[in-house]
Amino acid sequence: MGRLVALLIKSPGLGWLLALLVALSGGGLAGWLTLSIRHEERLDRLLIEAERRGVEIMSQTLNGNVMGALSLLGAVAQDIKFDARGEVPPNLPRIAGLLEDVARSHDAQGVFVVGGDGVVHSSWDSSGRPSTGLNVTFRPYYQMAMKGQSNVYAAVSLARGDRALYFTAPVRATAQRSSDPIGAVVARTGLERVDSLLTERGGIALLLSPQGVVFAGSRPEWVGHLAGRATFERLTSIRALKQFGAMFEKADPPVLPFSVTPGIVSIGGRLHALAVAQVQWNDPYGDWSVVLADDLSSSSATRDGVAAGLTTGLALLVIVGLLLKLVRGQHSQSLATRRIEQYAREQAASAERKNRRAEAAMKLQRARGVADLARIFLAEAHDILGALQGAVYVFEADGASAMGLAASYAAPPGIAGELAPGAGLLGQCVLDRHGRVLAGEEVETWSIRSGLGNTAPAGVLMEPLMLDDTPLGAVEIAVLRPPSSGDVVQFRELASLLALNLEIQRRQLSAAPVPSEATP
Repeated sequence: MGRLVALLIKSPGLGWLLALLVALSGGGLAGWLTLSIRHEERLDRLLIEAERRGVEIMSQTLNGNVMGALSLLGAVAQDIKFDARGEVPPNLPRIAGLLEDVARSHDAQGVFVVGGDGVVHSSWDSSGRPSTGLNVTFRPYYQMAMKGQSNVYAAVSLARGDRALYFTAPVRATAQRSSDPIGAVVARTGLERVDSLLTERGGIALLLSPQGVVFAGSRPEWVGHLAGRATFERLTSIRALKQFGAMFEKADPPVLPFSVTPGIVSIGGRLHALAVAQVQWNDPYGDWSVVLADDLSSSSATRDGVAAGLTTGLALLVIVGLLLKLVRGQHSQSLATRRIEQYAREQAASAERKNRRAEAAMKLQRARGVADLARIFLAEAHDILGALQGAVYVFEADGASAMGLAASYAAPPGIAGELAPGAGLLGQCVLDRHGRVLAGEEVETWSIRSGLGNTAPAGVLMEPLMLDDTPLGAVEIAVLRPPSSGDVVQFRELASLLALNLEIQRRQLSAAPVPSEATP
């Protein structure tokens, strides 16, 4: 470093060159940062606009007047309910007139009532060809309505080849929203409202189906294009839906010439900002998407980046370095503080566990007999771990073939008085010489009972009572909250204390003198 400084002092031209290089690199970084910030700001604004367009489409469709009128018909119109149940002949004049009034009031091409059997009962169509008698059971809009969900379903007509929206609301058994669906009322409209919302803005605006098919947009030539790769499996799935009519029957769909992943993308050799927002039409195949893209080459972002790089390059470089240093220092300090706090919490928890364990050890030492020892253990497990059910099994002597029930806590009726090693999960713990913790679906068959009812525990803990490698018995408890790793450690340490005191009790019993019979 000293030689470099001396060289710069002796050669001013080299110093100016180094300073120029630093200024250029700093200016380039500043320009790049400015350009990135401008692009991010443009993306943020574009995302907000995309979300607003999605809300506008929702307000014109699922939350619009057409859906409101259909929902009202399905909820309160008695004639519609009679028709959905099949209690009146199809196309009664008053019902057909009601459907026509709704259609003309909202510029719908057709309105019809579908019964619970999936067959169109009454209908009105502007073409003069009613849909009465058609079976629409397989249509997703009918299936969603029978699940109680209003929805908007977009499709291409097989017969006419035009795009249409199917607004569907459930016909309910009563005026209560919670009553069961007994049919559906459907309105078919064109896509004029949606097309208008997309074409009224400059730039690119597309509406994509859940399968990635362009259904509407400001570029009519892209309607029917597919976003992403057109794999065989994907095309097969799209054709099986029959949602897009004959659009893809004879030929594979063309692919959009750009990716619809949000961010900066290249379209036609120009950089564009691209944003995506969801349109929730309750389509069973997923959400629809609004895609907006704006040309960045015509924006001032590039000019701003160059200006910022030329004027604030070196200063910005220094400021950014200082800010990064400050942020890193604060981050390191924050990490150190969190580590200290975590360590303090762990130490406090460890001290609490040790205190509780010491108290339990004292109580176990005061036990009078094996049964009393088992009862104290279960009481401590209840206080410390929240056990609401438990059992302690003990071998009465070395070499015994089965364990006897020493004590139980809130045990269900009919609990086994004896348990052989290998019998059930608890018996298997004795053979395996290690414990077991059950949680989630594993404990669904367990039940904690009380006078007011019963419930499944959140966890079951089992542990063999071991002294060295000799099993003395086994314990099992059930808890209502999922056991943490600390709970498992505490349980095993309590079990070790029980095993130690159990061995002491057994030795005392074996060492007690056996009274002999008096000699006459």
